[in-house]
Amino acid sequence: MARTGAKWIVFGILSCLVATYYKWEVRATGTDFVWHQDLTGYYNYLAQGFVAGHLYLPVEPDPKLLALPNPIDPKAGPELPKLFDAVLYKRHYYLYHGAGPAVMLFAPYRLLTRHDMPENYALWLLCLGGFLFYALTLMRLVEMRPWLLAVMLVALACCTSIPFLMNRIWVYELAIGGGYFCIAAALFFYVRQWFIPAGLMFGLAVSCRPHLIIVGAFAVIAVAISNRRKVVPLVIPMAVVGGLIALYNFARFGNPLEFGLTYQITGPYQGRVIPRLVNVIPGLFYNLIAGINVSSVFPWLLMPASPRIVPRPPEYFIEPIVGALWLAPFLPLGLGVFFIRKLREAIWIVPASALAILFFITLTGLSTQRYEVDFLPPMVLAALAVSVVLIERQRALAVVVVICVAFGAALNASMGITGPYGDIVRNKPARFVKVAGFFSPIARLRPQLNPAFDERFSSPVIKGYDHVRKDLFFAGQPPLRYEVFLDQLEGKAVLVSSFNNAQVSHELPFSSQPVGFEARYVPQTGEAIVTSDGTELLRQKIGTLVAAPIDIGPVR
Repeated sequence: MARTGAKWIVFGILSCLVATYYKWEVRATGTDFVWHQDLTGYYNYLAQGFVAGHLYLPVEPDPKLLALPNPIDPKAGPELPKLFDAVLYKRHYYLYHGAGPAVMLFAPYRLLTRHDMPENYALWLLCLGGFLFYALTLMRLVEMRPWLLAVMLVALACCTSIPFLMNRIWVYELAIGGGYFCIAAALFFYVRQWFIPAGLMFGLAVSCRPHLIIVGAFAVIAVAISNRRKVVPLVIPMAVVGGLIALYNFARFGNPLEFGLTYQITGPYQGRVIPRLVNVIPGLFYNLIAGINVSSVFPWLLMPASPRIVPRPPEYFIEPIVGALWLAPFLPLGLGVFFIRKLREAIWIVPASALAILFFITLTGLSTQRYEVDFLPPMVLAALAVSVVLIERQRALAVVVVICVAFGAALNASMGITGPYGDIVRNKPARFVKVAGFFSPIARLRPQLNPAFDERFSSPVIKGYDHVRKDLFFAGQPPLRYEVFLDQLEGKAVLVSSFNNAQVSHELPFSSQPVGFEARYVPQTGEAIVTSDGTELLRQKIGTLVAAPIDIGPVR
């Protein structure tokens, strides 16, 4: 009895800490909760449309865009205003992203308040709710000591790529967060054999992310095998939600299976999902084992700014990504569900459906960090359940599991700070420097705000092949690193000053003798200036710069 009480105390304390941490995450980039206003997020638009009695977004497409022969062509009208990654069909904008978050949160809130729910608040609710459901499911599956429960809760909160998901809040993250919440809730009800609410949540998961139907399908198979009489209460709510999704698609596009991808306004190779086996090998690499960068400067464990290069087919879409085995090093233990009778009977669908979703994602040729949330959390649940069983049999394994959880949590937290585009540094640099200062006792490793520098370096300017880049100088860490490098273009040597995807350049004469340069940053004006022998070659307005002293200097 005492252990049971201690267990719930641990659960309560950790839940409060996770809620606080998640709340900090969704606001850390400067996106404070904005209440009692009409907002411009895509799901806010969708809720506004629903409340007004129509399915399209209340945004009028630009007439010049509509006048183009093919307005959804990625190359059409690049100068015209568009709702990127929205759907343009019969002169209206729609969302191809599932309507689930709008149905569950945004539309009800607007009906009650006549205002919009802040999208970052909605993502906080979805991620916190998903964590709580996963935690309660794990506690139902296995008994554990309070200290071990604390470790498992940290893993569920942090080793799932959820911190990364909350760094940037847009339509993508909300759809994924909605799917995460629904699957977590569905599994919570499923392990208790409350099949009507489980079926409802499996169905709502599809309304957020259509391919999450895989999890519901495995659940139906499992129930059909174990007790056919219970299939009906599971399937009926799933069928009702599926029918409503089909009606929603038919009302918009005249096709119950059309989610809008055919009419999406997006970049090249992005507006289609064409499964191909040739995508599987690079997909498995990126989603499972793509590595990290290690730095001596906070936050130490970093997502590479550019994805690792491995052979991949043409038109393969990729964004910065770290493999799931780094985020949750204990992940392979999830396969142990199939070999532990108690767990196999209860949740074999969890690792099976997670692996199936992983395989589907690899088939699509779309590799990006946020997609890992579709398969990683359920696999983490399975791995943690197996971990508890194994630790009860062999206590020495606890040390290994704790180390793996600690590393995974640290990496996830680091990626939650840097995000895909360094948004905390970009939007709230003073906040980043303040947080970094708590963890950086050594001055040369401590990130600083607008550090003045005046550095000298040299390099020969030797004629070679086009686009052969030679890095000369850097300040800061990717993706917001200031760089000076030599490039060659059409037989000409070019000195380039680069920051935040903006560049200025200066043509140089070729020389086999070292040419001296000087790079300095003026905090008062936010300008980086490059000179040679007292002559100014480059001047670039870079604004705020964050860099530790060790991250400033010539490339050696």
